[in-house]
Amino acid sequence: MHLPLTTEKQKYFQLMALVCEDLATTAIDRLVRSGHEASSAQLTAVRQSRKIDLPWLIDLVEAGLPEFKVPAELRPVATLQSLFQ
Repeated sequence: MHLPLTTEKQKYFQLMALVCEDLATTAIDRLVRSGHEASSAQLTAVRQSRKIDLPWLIDLVEAGLPEFKVPAELRPVATLQSLFQ
């Protein structure tokens, strides 16, 4: 393991380890109803760790566990490319 966590995949699994027992499937419904870009099937795959997508996992956590604050070190790092899109 690289310390500090440097890849999106490492951050995804670290965040999943923190919330996996508490993250309810109702978070998927909330996001889909609010117009999230991902479909219900895609969000289910993220919740079940079949699709590794850190931003979508963060969306799920924020929708399903509003009292849980995602640590800054587990958030994606903005790259120059993403800043100019």
